[in-house]
Amino acid sequence: MRQLEAFTLGKKFGHPETNEDSLVIMPDLGYAVIDGVTDRNGTRYGGMLSGRYASRVVRRAVEKFLLAQGEPDQPELQYQGGEHLIAYLGKAIHDGYVAHGVLDAVTADWKLRAGCTVMLAFQIEDKLEVVAVGDSGLRINGTDVLQVLKPLDDVTAILRRETWRYFEALGRPAEEADKLAAAVTWQGTRNQTTGSLTAEPTVIAEIERRALEACRAHLPGIPEAELLLLIQHGISHGQGKFQNVTEPALGYGGLDGFAVPNRFVETRTYPLAEIETVELFSDGYFKLGDGFGVAAWEAAFAEVEAEDFHKIGRYMSTKGTTATMLTDDRSYLGVRLK
Repeated sequence: MRQLEAFTLGKKFGHPETNEDSLVIMPDLGYAVIDGVTDRNGTRYGGMLSGRYASRVVRRAVEKFLLAQGEPDQPELQYQGGEHLIAYLGKAIHDGYVAHGVLDAVTADWKLRAGCTVMLAFQIEDKLEVVAVGDSGLRINGTDVLQVLKPLDDVTAILRRETWRYFEALGRPAEEADKLAAAVTWQGTRNQTTGSLTAEPTVIAEIERRALEACRAHLPGIPEAELLLLIQHGISHGQGKFQNVTEPALGYGGLDGFAVPNRFVETRTYPLAEIETVELFSDGYFKLGDGFGVAAWEAAFAEVEAEDFHKIGRYMSTKGTTATMLTDDRSYLGVRLK
């Protein structure tokens, strides 16, 4: 290793303890970016919000795995392929549920589960092995990019955008439009607080119409029933129905202590001799850096913020930057080997 640069920042200003991203930095062994899933309902384990808890549990499991490679007295921790490794990481979260006495509760209710994504790159003899689940990313030698973004996020991002624009057109200030759009995106159109502006039947009907029309145009191959489920029930009440299941078109993978279908496990193998740079990043970066290093990636971040602060344009998202927080936690880890 000739150079290593790393950066992580939580989205909530003045509250670094809420950062749900984790980094693993073990030179000559391996590296990982782990992105905790934003908590939906305030669930805590070990004093931490569920996403941060999952991120930290998986970080410790990755470190244990990397240290065990090549150790004959730990055969169960030797690398046996991507599916086996992801099952091991998932078991670490599952064991956490058992330790906290909540296994029955999280088995019955997906909304209580702790979750995260993982992008892991590690050295096995003369190869660089990559194993990933979720939408954190990897770039090799500045050009070869692996990042599996889930179309499901586009649905809830469109729902947020259309809600924002609806209220903006009514002359509502940006701060209010953002709060109203957040309420609809997280809870869905059919779970709004009684008496609130976003619960008005005529408002909901129009937002549903606009969101469904935009989703049909953006994702023409997705069944309407799946689009409506997300529009009507949002992130808090609908998204979990698509995690780690293969039947829906919008199904996706994530570590949450339960089985991850093999189709959601990404693996790559590279000859180590051909690797010059390895870069790992969480999805808080909406644009890749023009070059290697924190400065290049932070410059890309600044460009995105300047162009689409509220994330309702080119970089539409399920959240936007506000006066109190950024759109998302973000993390970058770059290693130059040559």
